[in-house]
Amino acid sequence: MKTQKEIIVAVSAMFLMISITSCKDNANSEKELIKKKVAVKNKFKNSSVEFNFDFPDTIYVNKEYNGKINYKSVLDSITTSFEDDKKSRYITFYMNKTKDLNYRIEDLKKMKLDTFGALNNRLIPIYGIKFSEVGVHYLDGIINDHISIDTNKGEDKVRYIENVVRASHKVIVIERHK
Repeated sequence: MKTQKEIIVAVSAMFLMISITSCKDNANSEKELIKKKVAVKNKFKNSSVEFNFDFPDTIYVNKEYNGKINYKSVLDSITTSFEDDKKSRYITFYMNKTKDLNYRIEDLKKMKLDTFGALNNRLIPIYGIKFSEVGVHYLDGIINDHISIDTNKGEDKVRYIENVVRASHKVIVIERHK
């Protein structure tokens, strides 16, 4: 018969193995989730933002392409206009071309990024996109939707609302066959 000490050691070892396995499963499931987000035709929807890239999935090396991001936000309930004097709104897409998405949004914010401004509350054009190397690449960036509201409460008081979301699109770059 096993002693109480042997049972405690065995149970502790079992819990340790379960927690290690659980951590590996969580890391793998997070990687799978990132892959699924890219694979779902680059559509994104949560309670405050919805967008999708209208940009080719496969392009030729050294050829420029244009596209757009179709965008919808909960901030549309405040204003859809970019020309309202009382509710000033603007949407920008800060973009990086990369081969790897394994970095945090905080790191992305520190990078040198191309900037594209929205034409209205639904459309962000992206243009002049070109890759000089064959392979798998990503358009990775941040959509920043912001509104400043004049509260009319004297002393130029303004309320500022910002909605920031990461937006990525997988692009396969291939050689042009002659």
